[in-house]
Amino acid sequence: MTDETPWLTRDQLRAWMKLVAVMELLPAALDQQLQRDADLTHFDYMVVAMLSETESRTLRMSALAAATNASLPRLSHVVSRLEKRGLVSRCPSADDRRATDVRLTAAGYDTIVQAAPEHVRTARRYVIDALADEQVAQLDGITRALLGRLDPEGRFAALTYPRGDEALCEARLTGADADAGLPEVPGVLFRDATADDGPLLRRATLRAMNWRTETFTDADLDRPEFAHYFDGFDPARDRGVVAVDGDGPVGVAWARFLPADDPGYGFVAADVPELTIAVDVRVRGRGVGGALLARLLDAGRAAGWPGVSLSVEDGNTGARILYERAGFRTVGRNGDSDTLLVRM
Repeated sequence: MTDETPWLTRDQLRAWMKLVAVMELLPAALDQQLQRDADLTHFDYMVVAMLSETESRTLRMSALAAATNASLPRLSHVVSRLEKRGLVSRCPSADDRRATDVRLTAAGYDTIVQAAPEHVRTARRYVIDALADEQVAQLDGITRALLGRLDPEGRFAALTYPRGDEALCEARLTGADADAGLPEVPGVLFRDATADDGPLLRRATLRAMNWRTETFTDADLDRPEFAHYFDGFDPARDRGVVAVDGDGPVGVAWARFLPADDPGYGFVAADVPELTIAVDVRVRGRGVGGALLARLLDAGRAAGWPGVSLSVEDGNTGARILYERAGFRTVGRNGDSDTLLVRM
């Protein structure tokens, strides 16, 4: 019998052992600071922070578990402890009485606001300030690659995909709402789509194509007229928003810039991206589609897009109503579909 174990090389072992040391030391350092200054564990802080960044300061238990990478039994234990301190409260979910919502109290919000500044200083002391700017970028790439293996469904989305610039990242840590004014959905979090979301966009494209019946298969997606909707998605140019609950992604909306010589079904102009949106059947009717669309259009306005276009097939009345409420108007016809456009 031969030994086929893929043993680490000397360099790989050295890197691995350093990572193990960081995983052992960093959580203890974060816990020590938070317990000293706020009487919170790092996990307590994450729970309170995730609640603080929603407009209603409320999340369903399953969504909060997803946002903090926790099992429901562990989360329930921690929420009970925070509830005794008056930092959170629990109540039946408004849209599903079988589910439980967790709400951040005024005392809980004050706690996170007071705890955040020193927590940020600790993060800088032990990690950020120890690295040059190019090393921070390398760290982002390294951790993104690792999360692609550890969290392929993006369940840790709320922490691992911060939106926007430095100010928004700071707002996330201090409990300010980066999505102020945009519609929320109880139990659902939203994150930016990334280049790693190719498989998710592929599945969503098929779901959008099969809105009426299971007409198309995954093999059909390799056809050029379909593949360009998801293949090579580039967040530096394109934009997308993913909705996530406790079981993973439940919807996605994204817009891609397609050239005139490779247009989509809803093509208007090369400088106008084309929208695709798909929502999992189990969350339809809860406002996920509208919330995704609102966030995508908001991102488009911030990016200076002149407009967004899309194609809607005859008979897809629900989708048409959603788009028209968002300001889309018919500007053309392509086979059995209308081309709609909203100007920014």
